Amino acid sequence: MILTVLGLKNYAQNQDAEALLKKANDEYQNKDYVLAAQLYEQLLSQGYVAEELNFNLGNAYYKSENYALAILNYERAIKQNPDFEDAKTNLKFANLHLRDKIASIPESNISAVFNFFVKKVSLNVWAGFTLAFLIIGLGLFLWYFFTEDYKLKKFAFSFGAVFVILSCLTLCGGFYAEGENAESTEAVIISPVVTAKSSPDDSGTDLFRVHEGLKVSIKDKSADWIEIRISDGRSGWVKMSMLEKI
Repeated sequence: MILTVLGLKNYAQNQDAEALLKKANDEYQNKDYVLAAQLYEQLLSQGYVAEELNFNLGNAYYKSENYALAILNYERAIKQNPDFEDAKTNLKFANLHLRDKIASIPESNISAVFNFFVKKVSLNVWAGFTLAFLIIGLGLFLWYFFTEDYKLKKFAFSFGAVFVILSCLTLCGGFYAEGENAESTEAVIISPVVTAKSSPDDSGTDLFRVHEGLKVSIKDKSADWIEIRISDGRSGWVKMSMLEKI
C-alpha cells in the first residue's frame, strides 16, 4: 500500500497538527501501523478533513489486517474524491479479504446514468443547468407572445414548456443530490458477524447473516436500529453500533 504524503501546508496554521501528521507518517514508514492508525484517527477527531488522510488511515488499517476499517476509510476517501484512483485500487485489494461474496443485482442503464449524475455532478452544475433551461424556456415563451406566425407560436410554446419542465427536473435533481451527499446513505459493517432482523428489535426473525467489511445501503432508521440493504436486494434491521456510515 502506497502512503500518500499529505501537504503539510494544509496544516501550517496548527503546529501541533502538523507535528502529529508527521509522526503518523513516520510511524507508518517504520511499520508501526497500529500506532499510525491511532494518530491518523486523532487528526480526524480534531476536525481535519482530507481524502489523503482517510486514504493513509485505510492503508494503516490494511497493513494491520483490520480490513473492515480499511474498507471504510477507502470508501470515505473515494466519497470525498470520486476520481481517487489509488483509493479505488486499494479498496479492491481490501475487498478480496471479505468473507461475504454477494452477487449484485444488475443496474439498469437509466439507474446507472442517474446515479452517475447524483455522485459526480456538483450542486453548482445542477444550478447552472436549471438556470440555463429556465432562461431558454422563458425566452421561448416570450417569443410565443410576440410572434404572429402560428407555426412559430406552436414551436415556441411546445419547446418553452419542455425547457421549463427540464429546469424543474434539474432543480429537483440538485436538491436530491445535495441531500444524498450531505447525509450518508451507505455504511460498512464493522462487527465480526451481524444477523439482520425482520424488525427493529431483538425479537425479530433472523433473515440473513453478514460479516465485517461488507458495504451496505441504509434504507431507514428506528431508534438505535438501522434497516440495511445488501447488494443482492435483501433487507433487514441491524443495530446502529454494528456499522459505520461512510
